[in-house]
Amino acid sequence: MACTVPRYASAWSYAAFWCLGSIIAGVDDSGGAGNASLQDLQANFINAGLEANVGMVMYNTTQGTSGVITAVTATTVTATGVTWDNADGYRAVAISGIQIATVEHYLNLTANNIKAAMAAVGACDCTLASWAFNGLYDGTDFLGKLNVIEAGGYHTCPCAMPGQRMTPDQRANWLRLSSEMLNDIVMGKIELCAGETGSTFPVIGWASQGLTPFSAAEIIANENS
Repeated sequence: MACTVPRYASAWSYAAFWCLGSIIAGVDDSGGAGNASLQDLQANFINAGLEANVGMVMYNTTQGTSGVITAVTATTVTATGVTWDNADGYRAVAISGIQIATVEHYLNLTANNIKAAMAAVGACDCTLASWAFNGLYDGTDFLGKLNVIEAGGYHTCPCAMPGQRMTPDQRANWLRLSSEMLNDIVMGKIELCAGETGSTFPVIGWASQGLTPFSAAEIIANENS
């Protein structure tokens, strides 16, 4: 059910949205298979901010696995339980385990606002459109982005530099935007269920068409009779 997940986005997608240049991504170039460590000779993982044994997570996006980073050099990363084949994709963000837990807390907190809006219109029990929620928790669908935006309004991204931190006016604007989107769900302007278009885009299954003022008047008269 759409309203049973704890949140609609992940800590890494939150960090990628709010922290400029925070996402670290590329491909393994080890030339082998089943390697215990990722290798990327074009990268500098230390300069990118990755650290070992602080709870940072490395994702193998090709194999769909992830693990806590336990060793880092300029060009290699080792993560618990993750192996690497040549050309596997990787992704990480430079936030610690404590920061990840804090971000997830605010994502969970604001996800409840989304669930309340969905419950108000029965969207908890339908099949959601793929644009509404794709199940990847990557922040690219509507609910994921809404979850990230609202959480960011309450919690400053831990990896943001001082010059990147939101001003009070910016924070108010982001929270206003998320509030408007929640209201649009409740009012039916944004319909999350598959096959629906929302009240802003009405669907007419059948309608008569009048091509002249006289035929239009006749249609109205017939429908009112």
